[in-house]
Amino acid sequence: MRFEKYHGLGNDFIIVGKGEIGADLKYSELAKKICDRKIGIGADGLIVVSKDENNNNEMIFYNADGSFDTMCGNGFRCFCLYLKNHNLITKDDLVVRTGAGLLKAKIINCDPFMVKVNMGRENYHHESIKFNFQRELFNEKIKVEDKEFYISSLFMGTTHTVIFVEDISNEFVDKYGPIINDLDFFPIDTSVNFCKIEEGKLRIKTWERGVGRTLACGTGSCAAAIVAERLNLMGNNVVVQHLLGELEIELGEDVYMIGTGVKIASGDFEN
Repeated sequence: MRFEKYHGLGNDFIIVGKGEIGADLKYSELAKKICDRKIGIGADGLIVVSKDENNNNEMIFYNADGSFDTMCGNGFRCFCLYLKNHNLITKDDLVVRTGAGLLKAKIINCDPFMVKVNMGRENYHHESIKFNFQRELFNEKIKVEDKEFYISSLFMGTTHTVIFVEDISNEFVDKYGPIINDLDFFPIDTSVNFCKIEEGKLRIKTWERGVGRTLACGTGSCAAAIVAERLNLMGNNVVVQHLLGELEIELGEDVYMIGTGVKIASGDFEN
């Protein structure tokens, strides 16, 4: 099976054409095998390249644990680069089918590769957030073990919870991320974004649903920027700082994400 590996700010993905995958192999099983960092290639997720019924390029995404997810922001930018590398697009404006619907994007630079993605708008009343039918789960105080948090949850292509804290160390994220991820509010779990503002930028670390702590999260960056702006902590142009680089988030009638995608390797996987 031919594969290629890409990353967006360290959030890494295996990308495989649908035709490479045998009819008897489930995508969820392939994701668990190929994303395993000991006995597979190793990645945070699997992206399958397909076409929808209208001949749009389609991005099918699975987390490393084999769970399906509707959208991945960093993975989407890598998917756009894959399309360009394989001459599957003829212009810089793209329309791509995802599990969250059709998304539009524009390639704004080739060296380094940069793409601007229209991420649509957030949804505070999505079916994946079972908090209260009368109000949003926004800036609500909860207690998790020995700590109190003010949490905000929204659907931004996939479900995210945003929390502003003073400590965004790996140890803190690893302790509280999986607990909040599994709260009863979230029937299919939530990614958890721990945020703090430093030097005018939004620093973020994400405990990603189906993966664990990742180096970056695109949809999580959008969600965090939205909550920061709504809390009057940031304006409508937000620079989100991850360990290996930055994303630009523009908030307007729609939410736009601007960032990179990088090809790492290609090869054959014996499945």
